[in-house]
Amino acid sequence: MARLRADLNDYRVHRLLEWLCLPPAEREPPTQIGLANELGIHPTTLTDWKADKHFQEAWEQRYRKVVGSPERAQQVINALHETATDRTDPRQVPAARAYLEAIDAIKPKRVDVTVSRSTKDLSDEELMTLLAERAASELEARQDA
Repeated sequence: MARLRADLNDYRVHRLLEWLCLPPAEREPPTQIGLANELGIHPTTLTDWKADKHFQEAWEQRYRKVVGSPERAQQVINALHETATDRTDPRQVPAARAYLEAIDAIKPKRVDVTVSRSTKDLSDEELMTLLAERAASELEARQDA
């Protein structure tokens, strides 16, 4: 049997996209069957739509906007910080660990560059630029220490 293609202009498809991008505990109705009943369609239609390439692309775009938004990430980091600094919360240690991992994941990473050219092959300008960058990096490292 051929799969039913998702019409991205159909309000029911948009409703499914919205529903899928909510955390499961916040979904209303809580099940895909309940959603199919609400939309007046067979549950396998939703399954077919979810398998459709165009639907999956739309789902990925919406996911990135809603679930992966910087605002949501900031809310999670704030909640982790709040729990991590609450000495009365039994989840303090795991929250502190998760908070520090999250902070480490978003901070700029140090990049080491190795140049295989001899300094004698550099122009005066290239050498001065290289030295200035290295000096700035060293000063920054000393200030962070």
